[in-house]
Amino acid sequence: MKRDERKAGKSGLTPPAGPKRPSPKGSPARNPALAGLLREARKSKDLSLKDVADATGLSIGLISQIERGLTTPSMRSLRQIADAVGVSVSSLFARTDAEDAGESRHITRKHMRRVLNLDSIGMHMEIMTPEEGTPIQAFVAYLLPGGMSGTEFDSHIGQEFGIIIDGQLELFLGSQRYLLNPGDSFSFNSETPHRYVNSGPTMTYIHWIITPPIY
Repeated sequence: MKRDERKAGKSGLTPPAGPKRPSPKGSPARNPALAGLLREARKSKDLSLKDVADATGLSIGLISQIERGLTTPSMRSLRQIADAVGVSVSSLFARTDAEDAGESRHITRKHMRRVLNLDSIGMHMEIMTPEEGTPIQAFVAYLLPGGMSGTEFDSHIGQEFGIIIDGQLELFLGSQRYLLNPGDSFSFNSETPHRYVNSGPTMTYIHWIITPPIY
């Protein structure tokens, strides 16, 4: 690939077929599907916005914006809200096509991946492993330039491994900062406070594995 093509933003990354890609920074961050699922889950448990705010430590205003599709949560906030309203994060991922019950326990076709768009943080995720019956979870993550897991550090039970396929990733593990490029990989205990951001000029594409599954 020519050097000037990379500078122009042509990273060689093939766009995922079917699912919507993260919208460019500065565009409306609406995510009506995710917003509706979170709102319905809260109301089904007869919880007020204040109840969810108290349980998560997030502001009522932010939760209201998320439920109206005006913004999308960080990865950490998404898990906090899902826990507060009693749903799994996995249930918030949209399916791109009908599942074949005969092979779904072992095979995940590309067009059947569960997907999640978090436009406000410039992130798009696709789950590559079956929804049930596996102790690990693999997914691909696409991060727009400036896209990130969130501004806050996250920590949870588990182990994570990933490899950078294209682009650049700035990974923060506690007080340590690592700059990763294509072919570089990472591995860490998920209880270590962590966050990450695409600090490069082109989209970052990552293959990620986590155990136990959290999405």
